[in-house]
Amino acid sequence: MQFLQNPSFDFIGKSRMFLAISAVLSLVAIALVVRPGGLHYGVEFQGGTQLIVRFQDVPQIDKVRSAVDKQSTGAVIQTYGEPAAHQVLIRLGTTGEGDLSGHADAVLQALGQAYPENPVVDKSAEIVGPIVGAELRKKAVQLTLFGLLFQLIYIGWRFRGPVWGSAATIAVFHDVLVTLGLLSLFHFEITLNVIAALLTLVGYSVNDTIVVFDRVRENLRQRRKDPLAKIINDSINQTLSRTLISSGTTFLTVLGLYLLGGEVLRGFGFTMVVGIVVGTYSSIYIASPIVIWWQGMSAKGGGVSGKGGQGASVKAAL
Repeated sequence: MQFLQNPSFDFIGKSRMFLAISAVLSLVAIALVVRPGGLHYGVEFQGGTQLIVRFQDVPQIDKVRSAVDKQSTGAVIQTYGEPAAHQVLIRLGTTGEGDLSGHADAVLQALGQAYPENPVVDKSAEIVGPIVGAELRKKAVQLTLFGLLFQLIYIGWRFRGPVWGSAATIAVFHDVLVTLGLLSLFHFEITLNVIAALLTLVGYSVNDTIVVFDRVRENLRQRRKDPLAKIINDSINQTLSRTLISSGTTFLTVLGLYLLGGEVLRGFGFTMVVGIVVGTYSSIYIASPIVIWWQGMSAKGGGVSGKGGQGASVKAAL
């Protein structure tokens, strides 16, 4: 099955422009992430108490806030889920490792006393201590970094050269960074679901890059006299139909999760939607141009010149 018959787009010819765009996006993403309050951590990472309270009738947020403020100032209060569900999310800060459960009970009691005309008919609570939250945050960062490291080692071994693993790792790091920047921009919380989506994004992006690299390796063996840039551009075109089918079907699936999956899966769905788009883009316009630049620098350093200089350097790595 193919969407395009013998495509011949000049991807590599436009790579400098897209690399510049990617550099700007990465800098903007870094600024969004490192600004004060840039990343919004969920309860499982920052510690505290999260209540999802369902009222009998449509809740008035001002009355809910007034009742909660009597027990906990600075709480985050917002509507949750579909309006017909009459649900409100209440996020309370940490007050000490020993009284988190009591803190939640006190807020519920305050709601019953200060807002009796609209009683609570159902609730769910998620309670995480500050020490546990900090430890989970640390492990999430370590897990992501280990994933990038292991993929660098594997791809370097699989393709017998550091250039391939480094290019794929830089592309994936770009994907994660841009995705985190958009999560910060649109005020999505970093939860365990989002971390799972980021790790899925790492694997998906690497897989897409490896497909292109594998076709490059096959073409290098058959077209030893062609320049590396042409071989890589042709390889991208040859795998383009597969990329469109694979990425397109996955994109539609995760878009459905984002639009119809509810509040619990909204962060996961958004991360995957952005990740599929950015991951496909980076395989073409980041990973592949980095291989060309790297091998060009190696060829100059080794005194290799001429039309096949870059290709010769890659063949030696393979």
